[in-house]
Amino acid sequence: MSKLKFSKKFVLGVTMFFLMSLISWPSLAAEPIKIGLITPLTGPVSTYGQSVRDAVVMGIDEINAAGGINGRQIQLIVQDDKGDPTESANIARRLIDRDQVVLILGPVITPCVMAVAPICQTAKVPMMTPTGTGDQITAIGDYIFRAAYKDSLQGSSMARFAIENLGLKTAAIIYDIASDYSTGLMNAFKNTFEELGGRVVTVQSYSTNDSDFSAQLTSIALRNPEALYIPDYYSTAGPILLQANQLGIDAVMLGVDGWDSPDIFELAAGNEEGGYFINHYSPLDTREATVEFANKFTEIYGRAPDALAALGYDAVKIVEATLKEVKNITREEIKVTMGQVKNVVAATATIDMDPEGTPYKPLVILQYQNGVAQVIDRVYP
Repeated sequence: MSKLKFSKKFVLGVTMFFLMSLISWPSLAAEPIKIGLITPLTGPVSTYGQSVRDAVVMGIDEINAAGGINGRQIQLIVQDDKGDPTESANIARRLIDRDQVVLILGPVITPCVMAVAPICQTAKVPMMTPTGTGDQITAIGDYIFRAAYKDSLQGSSMARFAIENLGLKTAAIIYDIASDYSTGLMNAFKNTFEELGGRVVTVQSYSTNDSDFSAQLTSIALRNPEALYIPDYYSTAGPILLQANQLGIDAVMLGVDGWDSPDIFELAAGNEEGGYFINHYSPLDTREATVEFANKFTEIYGRAPDALAALGYDAVKIVEATLKEVKNITREEIKVTMGQVKNVVAATATIDMDPEGTPYKPLVILQYQNGVAQVIDRVYP
């Protein structure tokens, strides 16, 4: 054989081997799917962010262990926003411009969500907040989604429960005037409570990061309400519950999903006992998918999952269903598909997404009994 013929055959053989390698091992050529997670791992609501982070990591690991999405692994980029809206906004810009993510999970609390959502909408990057409940969130645009219910449903459901189930006729409210989350819940509760014949005897306000609520609570105590509604996060609700007891307020305590944190027991010093609050799910639920989620989370992390963890996992399951349905994993196709996915078996429920960006699923009303949040009622939208 001549050197020329040998050279041609050698080059042809190498070329064929290279082409067959690409066909035989497509995962070697497949780029990962980059998804950003914005969550508070430090700061005043860090227990929320850590729960969301842990559940999201667990969910992503499950997807990757099962082969990813059409052979492509998901690369999760986790960033700590400290619960600070300015930090959230800066992180979102970095994830979009530098990291070129196709989707952002988070942020976790409503003020941070409201800082990031306009950025994502303008950049046309889908955003799925696992836990943002403010009504106005998804109204920002068609790239904005959530895995949680709306505050209007949460606030009105507690007001209805207070009147129809507990037989309460008067209530006082104390809320954070500087928080969209707290203000939205206050308005929803007050409007429904009064529409159903109840009387709100006083509405007292404070500002974010306040720690002394004695003036507001003294005013409330003078009006002797049957119920006190506290629509805020555990880091503030806990001290309010403690100080209310110290001032002799003998009222049924009513709360929100923001109460769901193990830290509330220490902050409230036991005064959360007997209080009712709305939440997204209960880890005591016997639904098969919920039990499987709770058991696996507990096995991995050594603690039971709270509602924030469950919502983080829900968000991953919605994203997974979306990515499996799109033909091409682009920001535009994700946006179009995410509002249409149905029958997503997740931690809190089996979810149908609304094109407006909010899932259709029930909420639960819980009561602290001997330090355990027990399910008292379920409400369907």
